[in-house]
Amino acid sequence: MGRFGIRPCSIKAEKAVSYLDIHTHKKERHNRCAIFNHNAPHTSEGAVSLGLHPWDIDDKWQERIRDIAVAAKAGNVALIGECGIDRINSPASIEMQEAVFIEHIAISEELQKPLLIHCVKAIENIIALHKQKKPAQAWIIHGFRGKPQQAAALARQGFCLSLGEHFNSETAKAIPPEKLFIESDESDKSIEEIYAAVAKARGCTPQELAKQTRENATRCGIEF
Repeated sequence: MGRFGIRPCSIKAEKAVSYLDIHTHKKERHNRCAIFNHNAPHTSEGAVSLGLHPWDIDDKWQERIRDIAVAAKAGNVALIGECGIDRINSPASIEMQEAVFIEHIAISEELQKPLLIHCVKAIENIIALHKQKKPAQAWIIHGFRGKPQQAAALARQGFCLSLGEHFNSETAKAIPPEKLFIESDESDKSIEEIYAAVAKARGCTPQELAKQTRENATRCGIEF
């Protein structure tokens, strides 16, 4: 769910470990290493993600996408999204959601910024579009709660997966380290608590996990 933004954080300036939060709706976390999700056609200070959420699609979506395409050129827009397909909660038809998602793909590719994906009961649609479009940019499925077999299959196809407060412990083990991100989304838990839970499931330390996700962000071209 959501829109996000990150405030730049300097590793050199910090002695403590920085826990990258790839996706949050909590504005109070925006002054940390957290990407705040935006739905408005403008950006704020700090790094953000910018896109049209499937829940917010209406008849004016084309105009809103044009505004997003312009605003997303800003240097502090780290990711495009969240965007995607939701078969349960979106008021828009699947056809309209796919059309909107394809526009986000185009923006992501043009601006060379990764895509943050909201997916509910529509993984086959997302996979089909990934095969069709063959994107150069990373696709990150946020709030992933699927089974380990599905996670491993998605990783093999090139997807990155972001885990939040609610995750499958076996799935956490199955995700290749280079394909993993951590998020707080709308959780009241701190990002440190979520890192600790995922790290426990994976059999590593939160610090090791934090180092890995920051390396993954750099590899994906996410600037923060």
